[in-house]
Amino acid sequence: MRIILFLIAFVFVTWSCSESKEYELESSDLVIKTGTVCGWCAQNDTLIISGKSYRYVNYIECSTTNPSVKKTGQLETAESEILVSKLDYSEFKKLDLNSCNVCVDGCDDWISIKSGAETHTIRFSRNDPKLQSIKSFVDQLNELKSRYSQAK
Repeated sequence: MRIILFLIAFVFVTWSCSESKEYELESSDLVIKTGTVCGWCAQNDTLIISGKSYRYVNYIECSTTNPSVKKTGQLETAESEILVSKLDYSEFKKLDLNSCNVCVDGCDDWISIKSGAETHTIRFSRNDPKLQSIKSFVDQLNELKSRYSQAK
């Protein structure tokens, strides 16, 4: 049963994070995606940063067609530079995390980074001690996600 729930959650996250023509992002060799998915549809959001553009989408109550918050825009140059300066991609690639808290109605945070032709993704619990090597990057990414998640 847990495997089935994991597969459903994985498909849901993958589908909800897919690019759509409605949200055009600038092309970049570095694409950073992050989000949170929770059991019982308590939370499902995605922030995608490509170059200096971003897209934030938050789906509530299991809706994958009618987001409660949907924003696109440009990062300030300082925001982009700070985030990239805190990313140690070689440390990020060393992490092999694939939690499945969503399988038992909990929450999973995830980060996927595409650098050139290479992509690495991790799923983790908040405050997982294994994130220590990239903590400043995760904190900066969470700060941006929090800022863009505010409905205006």
